[in-house]
Amino acid sequence: MRISTHQIQAAAISAIVNQQADLSRTQQQLSSGRRILSPSDDPVDATRALGISQSISATQQFQTNSGLAEGRLQLEESALEGAGNLLQRVRELTIQANNDSQNGTTRPLIALEIRQRLDELLSLSNTRDANGEYIFSGFQSLTQAFSQTSGSFIYNGDEGQRFLQTGPSRQVSTGNAGSEVFQLIKNGNGTFTVNDNTLNTGSGIIDPGSVTDVSAYTVDTFQIVLGEQTNVTGGAIGITDTGTNDTLQYELRVNGTLVYTANEGDSRTLAQIEADIDAQSGTTNVEAFIDGGQLYLANVTPSATPITINETLTGATEDTDVVTGFFGASLTGLSQPSVSTVYNDATGYVVLDSANAIVSSGAYSDGGNIAFNGIQTNVSGTPSNGDRFTVAPSTNQALFSTLQNLIGALEADPAIAGNETEFHNAINRVLVDLDQGLTNIIDIRANVGARLNSIEDQNGLNDESLLQLQTTLSDIQDLDYAEAISRLESQRIGLEAAQQSFVRIQGLSLFNFL
Repeated sequence: MRISTHQIQAAAISAIVNQQADLSRTQQQLSSGRRILSPSDDPVDATRALGISQSISATQQFQTNSGLAEGRLQLEESALEGAGNLLQRVRELTIQANNDSQNGTTRPLIALEIRQRLDELLSLSNTRDANGEYIFSGFQSLTQAFSQTSGSFIYNGDEGQRFLQTGPSRQVSTGNAGSEVFQLIKNGNGTFTVNDNTLNTGSGIIDPGSVTDVSAYTVDTFQIVLGEQTNVTGGAIGITDTGTNDTLQYELRVNGTLVYTANEGDSRTLAQIEADIDAQSGTTNVEAFIDGGQLYLANVTPSATPITINETLTGATEDTDVVTGFFGASLTGLSQPSVSTVYNDATGYVVLDSANAIVSSGAYSDGGNIAFNGIQTNVSGTPSNGDRFTVAPSTNQALFSTLQNLIGALEADPAIAGNETEFHNAINRVLVDLDQGLTNIIDIRANVGARLNSIEDQNGLNDESLLQLQTTLSDIQDLDYAEAISRLESQRIGLEAAQQSFVRIQGLSLFNFL
């Protein structure tokens, strides 16, 4: 086969073009530092590089998200720290105000500072980030979290929580709803709360109490009724009729009202005596309770009026006629026809559930434990007969309400608005409510700290992952400069040889052989 001059020239030109393309590609590689300039250079490694680049981009976005989440959480942590310090200061002021050395003049002055603390708490609840968003408003971040209207504090946000992806399989909440932080706080000891009756007249102060047996605890509202632990046992009336055969009668009166009349030989059970007294409770304001074979008496409504029991013997004609009453009175004929027993300070207690069934009872002692249904509390001081205390399940109470309750108690002079005992009971309730609020703030702050730690840990993992990805990507697409320079020189020499060959081939002609 003959090869024409034109074919030889075309081959030479093609060689030059290929050499120039190779040289140009190598020069581009050297200038960019990349081995793969287009997918066609190495389709397999180009695909791998694309996947790794996408992973790097995603990891970098995780790092950006971590920074945003960290900033918001640090701001929340700062706000929570401020709220915790504020509540601790309010607690100190509350203990100071509860001292009997304070009075109706000094306590309102303490209330002035607490009003300032209340305003500060409102400001903390409306903390905003660098973008002007309220961090405690949930998803309603452009709406002020809390507002005050006519003395009431209203939450304007929602329960939403924002989450940011900080890793391939990890999301972090960037905040807490304001309701969770400042509103949804159980009052009392977190399980139940105690309260005194505003009509109490004695000096009884109830302890906040605690749950000692969770399995025995029943969610219900209980009343502790302070009353009289009597010596009444019931049975036959011990009437002795001597000498003249008289028609003797025994009369039992409560606060002047006749509740029972007995003749010789009559008998009355403890339950019947209870029923006799309760039948007249609307008139006497006295009710009876039986528990464990023990009869208790108490004013139906707390009152400073003592309970007076009057036992009378009628129909006697000589002093040798005698009778022993249910309440222990020894009545003797004409010389002692009537004996009164007055009950004032409480000597016992009964505990009633919401159905008015007795769940516990016992003798009262100053500071002695009162235990029932897994609950333990105590009453100190000298409660009056009929004084009552309520033990009810805890309910949610906002921190703002707790501070308002405290201010109200401090600004009400006990000499005018009530008594010192009522004030101390109110302050004791505030103290446990403050403790619950402070515990809630501490718990949420600990949770925020845990989230910050998780971000820090994830950042470390992201950094390691990013380093590995970038190293792998570099191994795939970065240029080996020594090899590329050597190849460039070889390609330059090849190009020069091809160009020289083309010059010689271009001069070839059939006439050179004639």
